[in-house]
Amino acid sequence: MAKADDLERFPFYEEGRVPQYHKYHAGVSFLDEIELIWGKRWGAQGIGRLREVAMVRPTETEVRKLYEKDSAFFVFNGTTPDLTLMQEQHFNLAKVYEKLDIKVHYSSWSDEAPRSAYGPMKRSISAAAGFVINGGAIIPREATPYWRGRSRYVSQFLMNLGCPILYTVHGHGVCEIGASTRMSDDFIILMLSTDCNRDGAEQVIPILRRAGYKEVHLAYSPGPLYAYHEEVPGWMHSDMWVVPLDAKLAMIYPPWCDYETIRRLDQIGYELIECPREEIELFPTNALTIEPRRIIMNAAATKTTALLEKHGVEVITVDYSEVHKYGGGIRCNTMQLIRDQGPVTF
Repeated sequence: MAKADDLERFPFYEEGRVPQYHKYHAGVSFLDEIELIWGKRWGAQGIGRLREVAMVRPTETEVRKLYEKDSAFFVFNGTTPDLTLMQEQHFNLAKVYEKLDIKVHYSSWSDEAPRSAYGPMKRSISAAAGFVINGGAIIPREATPYWRGRSRYVSQFLMNLGCPILYTVHGHGVCEIGASTRMSDDFIILMLSTDCNRDGAEQVIPILRRAGYKEVHLAYSPGPLYAYHEEVPGWMHSDMWVVPLDAKLAMIYPPWCDYETIRRLDQIGYELIECPREEIELFPTNALTIEPRRIIMNAAATKTTALLEKHGVEVITVDYSEVHKYGGGIRCNTMQLIRDQGPVTF
């Protein structure tokens, strides 16, 4: 181990000379130093073995009677989950992670009930709002007024963990980047939808490319206008209709996936498994890939489990149906922090 006063530990050190700036700048990247400066090699780039996650415990903020006064505005069907059961299922998911030797960091975002820019903050347990890729996090700008402000809590939480912030979506950009889908270490799907506009996408794409994604595929979503439809949550985020399973193997739900995305996945050699229509409301595509051919999924989706097992995928199940009533699933509730290097697409 080098001593504290050992000058040889500095890159390109030459006695009696000023730092060799040109060599240091060209030869040492941010990622080369991230563990030395920030303590860990932060990054959950693709589907390599998951090592650390963060979760936000459910509280009364998820079941306010306010939401029932106008359920269409709050984008749910008006069926409020049972908080005690919701907390139990969320806790059981965390215990599954821990049994798999995945470290879980807990946050309540705040000592008090989290607030949006305009009042209560719905879906505060959606920890996936924090999006960590190689080198640090991209902080979203949320789509709806009662989510606005979650980005502040996410930023403070990540900084307290020691994770650097690479970028924050701002201006008129909207991008709930956590809802994009990391298909591999060099391929990601980002969807233009109610929750990501063109401005937001254009802001984050250069950051994604710099982190090592060779392709950022833009998918396209339909969306609501005035009326609430049960399928609205599936339209909003790509993680509601596609889940990566291995290098060039994924499960999709075609009715929520634009056909150009299916075409592109086929072009680059993906084998696609079609999610059973009768189980889509059980959020099987909002599963979380632990490592190639190993996922955590809602236990109620038994037909989907059997289908994936026939394709050599190990499915670890946890009952999560009560949590779904608030509008999010297993992947939505999990902030991926650190993964091992995984497979690539290109």
